[in-house]
Amino acid sequence: MSKNDISIQKAQKEDYDELRKIFLKTRQENFNWMEYDSIKLEDFDSSTEGELILTAKIGNDIAGFVSIWEEDKFIHNLFVSSNFKRCGVGKALIDQSVKEVGLPLTLKCVRANVNALNFYLSQGWTIEEEVIENEPYYLMKYEDISVLEK
Repeated sequence: MSKNDISIQKAQKEDYDELRKIFLKTRQENFNWMEYDSIKLEDFDSSTEGELILTAKIGNDIAGFVSIWEEDKFIHNLFVSSNFKRCGVGKALIDQSVKEVGLPLTLKCVRANVNALNFYLSQGWTIEEEVIENEPYYLMKYEDISVLEK
């Protein structure tokens, strides 16, 4: 699959059931620092309330999504279905986020989420700060202006 096979658009209400499933399943599969039973389908709604949500589709399948708190250019959620990992979906969602809200983008990456951390670093994100709280995390920043030139 190439990046040309990925289409990104603003989420429609009819997408939400599938987005909830991706949010739930991805967290269950990867968030081993959380209690499995504490992860709920309806978490998607409270976690994305008031945010811009962009969906990535490959063919007719929703492959992932990003939700952004627009006024701060803060990526709150970026999830890719396990069926579409390593297909360029995460990068495409970041690139479209830049086009929608501008730079710099920021996000928090839980320190225990090593796969996500490695992905962000590979995409040119930088660690701005390490925060030690209940769930230690990195505050990360993305400033790649070349995305805007595409």
